[in-house]
Amino acid sequence: MTGIESIRARLTAWYTLVLAVALLASGLISYKVTERQVRRAADASLTLSVRQVTAALSDEAEESGRILESRSAVEVLAAMSDNERPMIVLTNDGREFAASSAALTRSLDRAMLRRRVAQHAFGLATVAAAPGMRLLLEPIEVRGTPFVLAVAQSLAPQQQLLGDLRNSMLVSIPLALLIAAAGGYLLARKSLSPVAAMSAKARAISAASLGERIEIGNPRDELGQLAVTLNALLQRMEESFDSQRRFMADASHELRTPVAILQGEIDVALSRENRDAREYRESLEIMRKSVRRLTRIVRDLFLLARGDAGQYPLRSERFYLEEVVVQTVQQFRTVAAERGVSLREDHRIDLVFRGDEDLIQRLLGNLVDNAIRHTPAGGRVSVSCTSESDHFRIEVADTGSGIAPELRESIFERFFRGDSTHTAAETFNGSGAGLGLPIARWIAEAHGGRLDLARTGPSGSVFVVLLPRTETVESVPITSRDLSASSQLSASGR
Repeated sequence: MTGIESIRARLTAWYTLVLAVALLASGLISYKVTERQVRRAADASLTLSVRQVTAALSDEAEESGRILESRSAVEVLAAMSDNERPMIVLTNDGREFAASSAALTRSLDRAMLRRRVAQHAFGLATVAAAPGMRLLLEPIEVRGTPFVLAVAQSLAPQQQLLGDLRNSMLVSIPLALLIAAAGGYLLARKSLSPVAAMSAKARAISAASLGERIEIGNPRDELGQLAVTLNALLQRMEESFDSQRRFMADASHELRTPVAILQGEIDVALSRENRDAREYRESLEIMRKSVRRLTRIVRDLFLLARGDAGQYPLRSERFYLEEVVVQTVQQFRTVAAERGVSLREDHRIDLVFRGDEDLIQRLLGNLVDNAIRHTPAGGRVSVSCTSESDHFRIEVADTGSGIAPELRESIFERFFRGDSTHTAAETFNGSGAGLGLPIARWIAEAHGGRLDLARTGPSGSVFVVLLPRTETVESVPITSRDLSASSQLSASGR
């Protein structure tokens, strides 16, 4: 219950904090927008006043038929100004020519006005006064005589409006947060009440009862979605446990054969005291093959386990992909010759790739070995390596009997062997344990690429590896090399 209460408190605190940030941001934006709109309205009013006063002064000069006199200008300003908007007409050199009778007119600094006129600092500005004022200084011309008109407006009404807005926010925002916090706590308390039941049910589920599921009240709300997610997690865990059980069973089955052979050969070798060297050598040869198979299976299992855990250290080194292809094909020349299979490779040159060279060679080796084992005598296996716009493409094609459509993805499962016609002796003498293709796909994906069965049929199968292109290479002609069973190239051994 303490955990639930803690969650409620945290949810309420976070909700209140987020709402506080939202309200403060909204209030700040509203305040700034209001301040800007009030300022724009005041500036527009000042601009309109300048146009009206300029027109009135021009009309007064036209009626008198003379140049504008100071007395006439004072009368015009007195008629158009108010207590919040002082007006002053200045001569072209900044001397006062006429001024309105508003009380705030005396607050305008005449020296400041003269400096601004002398500097031609016309336009809108905020000037320091008591209270602050917004000033518009604009050059005008009345009946051919240049003047400068200064119209100001007190900022006291704007400051009062903005002050009232600030005070209302200082009261409304804390009050809204207090109400929201109380409501949020009550909602969190009611909404989290089913969590206790879900927790009790989850605690009751163990590895022996992974088939049980959490009851879902309303799958459309968040708690219902949580229950759906937990059930999906339990489903994945159940499938993972089943997969691990099958994996262990398959691994035990694969390890049992070479271990049984070792045990049998050891028992036979020890059953008779007098045996010649040839018989011992035959037994040791059989045991050596069993140990190699055990080593290979354990190595593959270790690689897959580290890969699943994300703990396999991938080296990043720069190498030529076509060299790996050539070396891999050369290593399988003898294997292909023993089975009467023609082995051929085509590649472009200078295919620079960055990755783990040993793993890439193992990927290719698994594909070539798989192709040779499933190609009958007299068949062909070809390996090609080319460069495309954004990736390298490696194809391993054989002329075997193909793969059934329903097994296209199953062949990449661990310990899966779709060809059940192999005998135990063939399995012992070289057939894989069903780990070659899964390891090859994992290596491709670990390098940001993929491995797929592109096509298959009675005429054979084609596996395609796509690896991301990490270096800029130039397109060059394809070179070919025949590594058939009759080639005399030296084998480096697998």
